[in-house]
Amino acid sequence: MSDRASSATTQDFIRSRPAEGALHTPDDRRVVALPAAVMQALHAGLPGESPETLRPVLYRAGYEWGLQEMLHLHTRLRAELDPSDQRDLWHLDAPFVLERWAAPFAAAGWGACVFDLSEHGKRLLFVELRHSAAAAASRDAKVNAPVCHLYAGLFAGALSFYDRTESHAVETECTALGHACCRFIVGPGPLIDRAETARQSGLAHEAIRRLSLDPKPAAPAASAKAAKIPWKK
Repeated sequence: MSDRASSATTQDFIRSRPAEGALHTPDDRRVVALPAAVMQALHAGLPGESPETLRPVLYRAGYEWGLQEMLHLHTRLRAELDPSDQRDLWHLDAPFVLERWAAPFAAAGWGACVFDLSEHGKRLLFVELRHSAAAAASRDAKVNAPVCHLYAGLFAGALSFYDRTESHAVETECTALGHACCRFIVGPGPLIDRAETARQSGLAHEAIRRLSLDPKPAAPAASAKAAKIPWKK
């Protein structure tokens, strides 16, 4: 989902087999194309469930999906590498790995994004996403908070696999709220708790980013309660 990955065509990652009426990935996993209405129904909520109940369900689904796609990428890269070079995925360059992981999502219409790994030494990842399918599905709905919970889970799952330690994610800006793009911060659980509290208190993305980089714990705004992310273990 980087700028470079977004230039990939659908045919690079999804192969059609008309005789079978099937779509497959290059490594022969079967996929299915779904209409936008399915995404809209998914984000409208499960029957009888509140948005707050739906949020962790979508996040956890994205998290597990992100992990599984990283696992598949790990297998593919081992097959592509020289037999004498069988390094594990987490020993490869992080920007390269994340771009390879995200490229099939971009080609399949999930949007294009840029990964900022300038603070990866602190286990932090910043993501800018454009053309979010979740935000598009919520375009006509009245929302007062970011809606890309599936994506947040995807990014958290991907970084968790690469860093081999659990990461979490929070969306700080969302096109469903009128922002130019969707922005996410991915990192350790306590730090993401602070970022979520700051978001709920009304801080803008850049202010939340600075807070994430500040090693000193900051008290939340008086009007905001501490917001522990509900899907953390």
